[in-house]
Amino acid sequence: MRSNDQRPVFIIGGSRTGSTMLETILSKSSDICITHELQYRNPFWLQRDFLQDVDTHVGPLDKNGALDRLVELVFSGLPVGWFWSASERMLNRDWFYAELSGKELNPQTIFDAVLQVHARVENKKRIGAKFPLHYLYTEQLMEWYPDCLLLHTTRNPKAVYASQAAKYLKPGQGRVSRLFQRFKQFAHINIQISLTARLHCQLRHRPNYRLVRYEDLVTNPETEIRELCEFVEIDFRDEMLRPNQFGSSFDGIGHNKEGIGRSSLDRWRTSISSFTAKTIDWLHPLAYRALGYTRD
Repeated sequence: MRSNDQRPVFIIGGSRTGSTMLETILSKSSDICITHELQYRNPFWLQRDFLQDVDTHVGPLDKNGALDRLVELVFSGLPVGWFWSASERMLNRDWFYAELSGKELNPQTIFDAVLQVHARVENKKRIGAKFPLHYLYTEQLMEWYPDCLLLHTTRNPKAVYASQAAKYLKPGQGRVSRLFQRFKQFAHINIQISLTARLHCQLRHRPNYRLVRYEDLVTNPETEIRELCEFVEIDFRDEMLRPNQFGSSFDGIGHNKEGIGRSSLDRWRTSISSFTAKTIDWLHPLAYRALGYTRD
């Protein structure tokens, strides 16, 4: 098994839990490359993923010409997600082709090639990724990388729902449309809360696993980041305390600030109703207990 300072690092968990902030913090390291989420494998009910695009545009991976078709797909901009839209910058076509030449093409070797080549482009020696696969496929991820380190981000469920709902509400939406969007995100987030709490219970005793609570990271950033650096065996750097912030549901997607602020901790109190907050509390006593949250 590789030593900790060589092991892949994967950020897992649900949406709106501080995963992007953690990605930018770890990316300040000169050694580790945290690849942005790839939408590589998702549940069928969530959204299209990269492997579905492979089935559609590449076909059987053991057929002649499959590698050429795969390379064209990777650099086509067709797959879902920001990373693939910027693949010409994130990857190197020749290196990617060479990384897979002579290997059996399958979901694991393709995934690893993406991470290896992206790390090489970033001039870093250690691979990692934010949301490498949807959290429901964490067991598959661990089969591919038995020695990986897992950082599971979580956040107050009421804050997660408030952020998720705000992300998908658009100016000028009608009342019915807004209510439907809120209900849709309410269902999504409550499913996520239950499933990620279950995932934590399954993994919490493993030495390669660490739960990262958004509130702890924001309230005590230096202590938490130093402990995270020790866990993944990278050097702490002062600039880790000043990560770029972008994509806030409340400040406008695409805004860019620097640092770790505490204003987001209680913002949910003014953006969701007391009835909604109490409903979330009522639905998830077991998840609250598992993840260390209380009704407040």
